[in-house]
This record gives sequence, structure tokens and C-alpha cells, in this order.
Amino acid sequence: MVFLRVFVIVVLAVVAWCAVAYLLTRERKYLRVGVRALVAGLAGALLFFAVMFVQRL
Repeated sequence: MVFLRVFVIVVLAVVAWCAVAYLLTRERKYLRVGVRALVAGLAGALLFFAVMFVQRL
């Protein structure tokens, strides 16, 4: 569970940094990187919970 907490904090930090960078520079590449990081974070979380679910079966 500690791994999941650290993972969530890192993903949220990357998304926040990209959002701030986009607001300051108006370069869409930061917005794309932030969205990709968010999608990757969600996929990683879903995979983590799927593995936990399979272990409980």
C-alpha cells in the first residue's frame, strides 16, 4: 500500500507541474504530457487493484 501512495503522489505532482507549466508558457506539449501521465497513473492503479483482486480469489 505504501507503493500505491507514493505512486499517486508522484503522478499528481507530475500532473500539477505540467498544468502550471502549461499555464505559464501556453505550450500544449505540457498539457499532453500531463494528460498522458494521468492516464498512465490511472492504468497503473487499475492494474494494481486488479492484481489485488485476483490474489483474493
